[in-house]
Amino acid sequence: MSILKLLQEEGEVSCAALAQGMGVTAMTVWRDLKLLEEQGQLKRIRGGAVRLNGPAEVDFQQKTVQARAAKQRIASFVAKKLLQAGDILILDGGTTVASLAEQLLPSRLTILTNSLPIAQAMQNHVARPSVYLSGGLLRPESGTLVGREAVTFFSRRRAVKFLMSATGLDSEMGVSDPNPQEIEVKKAMAARAGQVILMADASKLGVVSLMQTVPWQRVDKLVIDAPRNDPRLKGTLTSKSIFSV
Repeated sequence: MSILKLLQEEGEVSCAALAQGMGVTAMTVWRDLKLLEEQGQLKRIRGGAVRLNGPAEVDFQQKTVQARAAKQRIASFVAKKLLQAGDILILDGGTTVASLAEQLLPSRLTILTNSLPIAQAMQNHVARPSVYLSGGLLRPESGTLVGREAVTFFSRRRAVKFLMSATGLDSEMGVSDPNPQEIEVKKAMAARAGQVILMADASKLGVVSLMQTVPWQRVDKLVIDAPRNDPRLKGTLTSKSIFSV
C-alpha cells in the first residue's frame, strides 16, 4: 500500500510503521516523505507524516465534554483509592487524567506533566501540589508540550506513578494513540515511573489508533467504566489489575 493511500485512510502515519509495512529502510521512508512534502502532498512531523487538509484533531476543550460522567467516576476512583500523600506523579495530557484536578486529592503531591491545561488546573487546586511543567513545542490542539525538550525533561526524573490516557485499547495492539510526537513523550513518561495506571472510558475499548504507546505488559492497573468480564478486555490485563467503576 502506498504512503499516500495510507494517509488518505488514516490521516497520519509513522516512519516505523511505514518501514515495516513496506519492507524498506527508515532512510528510504524518510526520503520518500521528504519528496512528497516537497510536492505538497503531505506534511512531515517528528516520527512520521500527516495528511494535508485532513479532518482537524478534536481539541482539548471539545474532548472534555465527551463521556464526561465516566471520566469523573474514573478520576474519583483513582484519587480516592490509588493515590497517596507524598506521591510523585507523572500526568499525561488526556482529558480523563485532567479530570483529577476536579477531585479531592491527597496532600504533598508532586506533579510532573507536559500539559499546560493540567498544570494550570493543579496550580489552583486546594491540595496545593507542587507542579513541574516540561518544556517543548506547544501543540495548540491538546495544550501539550512535545519534542526533544519534553522527552529529556521526563527522562531525567523519576515518579511513583504515571497516570495515562489513550485513544485506543486493543488486546493485540495494546494501548495506542494517533500522534507520534505525543507517543514519544508518553513512552519517556512510562519509562520513568514505578507504576503505570491507565485511565480510560469504555468507548476506547476495541479501538486501534495509529501507533502503540505501550504494550499491555507495561500497564499495572486499568481503571475503566466497563465490567471486568467485558469481552473486549480479554487478553489485556488480569482481572485483579482491572478496576471497574
